[in-house]
Amino acid sequence: MTRKTRRVAARPDPADWAEDELMTLAEAADLMWPSGPLTASSLRTAYRAGELEVVMIARKLLVTKAGLAAMTEAARRKVRT
Repeated sequence: MTRKTRRVAARPDPADWAEDELMTLAEAADLMWPSGPLTASSLRTAYRAGELEVVMIARKLLVTKAGLAAMTEAARRKVRT
């Protein structure tokens, strides 16, 4: 059984989230990859590697669906080359 963050449990469909709506890395992982393969830890690693654009507010790393899409598209392009 996958543990859901409170906000994702209330809105589990990614279509219910705006492209520029801020979410924590845990929320992003729960929303976009509910059964894996990416976790909040994976997203932190991508951020540290410069592969994921985030904003930091009140010492919290926040991301958007648009930022996640950009990260995955860049990864796809990297694999093709």
